[in-house]
Amino acid sequence: MVRRWFVFCVFSLGAMGAAWADLSSCAKISDPDKKNFCLGTYSASGTYCDKIKNGELRRDCMFKAIRMQRDNTWKPTKSAPKTEE
Repeated sequence: MVRRWFVFCVFSLGAMGAAWADLSSCAKISDPDKKNFCLGTYSASGTYCDKIKNGELRRDCMFKAIRMQRDNTWKPTKSAPKTEE
């Protein structure tokens, strides 16, 4: 029973994340906290996360936004191939 509940929770959370495909779909959400969470995590912006009233959602939003910012900043880039002169 517990295993079924766990699988259900994992799949439902995954479906929620997949439902927010882009910023235009985030703008259609009616609940302000969920809307700001979607916008903040999609755009990696702490500004939207600060607008969330629910403390737990705000914390999760900030963690995800910071993680995305760090991944984008510190991601190793491919160096240009050296050409012989």
